[in-house]
Amino acid sequence: MIRSDRLLYELEPEGFGGRHCESWDQWRQKANVALPNFPDDVLEQWVYRHWKGVLCNWGWLDFQSMRFELEQWETEKIQSLIKTPHQEVVDKLSSRMSNALFQRSWLVQDMQKHGTWPVAPIVLHYERDIDVMQGKVMKAPYNLLEGHHRLAYLLRLAEQDADLASTHSVWIARIPLH
Repeated sequence: MIRSDRLLYELEPEGFGGRHCESWDQWRQKANVALPNFPDDVLEQWVYRHWKGVLCNWGWLDFQSMRFELEQWETEKIQSLIKTPHQEVVDKLSSRMSNALFQRSWLVQDMQKHGTWPVAPIVLHYERDIDVMQGKVMKAPYNLLEGHHRLAYLLRLAEQDADLASTHSVWIARIPLH
């Protein structure tokens, strides 16, 4: 697999993390050239907004070979198939939904109102388990790349038998084996 750390360094939004960060529209122009297979939605919510985390956590993936497909999944499929090496984070975020402070979160309110997430999370489809870091493992076949808050909140809403949409949009990323 071809690592993408160098490519991601070159794609750093100018001023990332500062008050005067390069605008999405400016950054998108260079990102579309470097990553033509990435839908704008994926570029914006994942690489642009979380650039440093993407670099640190996912720079070892082959971004130039990634292909994306927007799929509609039922809640039960999401519950049973999407895994993450950061399950403790998802569990912690899910448990916070019973806190009145979190009930005021725009994301929680939006998901309760619409029964789904406002933007599709990004999930990597891979054929085998992959050891990633500090004894953590990405479990095949579906691993969450981006959208831990959304996944946590949807799982909690499902546990509470909330009125959920019949399906939910999910970006599926695939990397062909070389």
